[in-house]
Amino acid sequence: MAVVFDNHEATSFAGISGTVHERVRDWMRSTIVDGTLKAGSRIVQTEIAQLLGVSPTPVREAMRDLAAEGLIKVHARKVATVTAIDADELRDIRQLRETLEALAARLCAERITEAELAEAERMQEEMERDPDLGKYVELNRTFHVFLYNAARSPRLTQMLLSLRSATPGMLSVAFTRSKERRLDGLDEHRRFLKACRDRDLDAAEAIFRTHSSLAFDEMLAVLERQPTD
Repeated sequence: MAVVFDNHEATSFAGISGTVHERVRDWMRSTIVDGTLKAGSRIVQTEIAQLLGVSPTPVREAMRDLAAEGLIKVHARKVATVTAIDADELRDIRQLRETLEALAARLCAERITEAELAEAERMQEEMERDPDLGKYVELNRTFHVFLYNAARSPRLTQMLLSLRSATPGMLSVAFTRSKERRLDGLDEHRRFLKACRDRDLDAAEAIFRTHSSLAFDEMLAVLERQPTD
């Protein structure tokens, strides 16, 4: 699938702050989130470098970061493609995740130990320090997996990890489209940890049942706006 950039899209790179690597990464992320690079689009390292007037090195570093976020898949010969997922499939995954995460949250609130709570609160504090988006996505995943494990249901954890791996890049899409979503998510984390400390199973379940809903809304908005070939 060929990708065509107009002059506006290319020159918009100049308005992004940060190191060259960070500017390239943020520009590429935004072109994926705004639909310029749609699912399945082919990204060639040398073409992006030429378009933006930079060396291949920061483009390679940006592609590595975006692959870690799940937004692209890197292939051989310095080529990548934008990660593809079908909107109908995403709706099914959403329903499953909301149900299973609610159950995991309830079990976590019942079974998490004091030492685990302290560690989860430490992770929360690290996320509160506002690292860059790529780092936040990594920390958030670690936080959630830690809480799944605290529920002490290995099969449930396995199912949730499978569902999370089927929606790569969802948080990057959500937080790029809606800056407020990140702040709301952190607040939901805090309320969930308080529910765990209070052993309030109903509150914990309710918080995590809806925790990812807005992130799914943002990703669905991107997918539904994209034309079909």
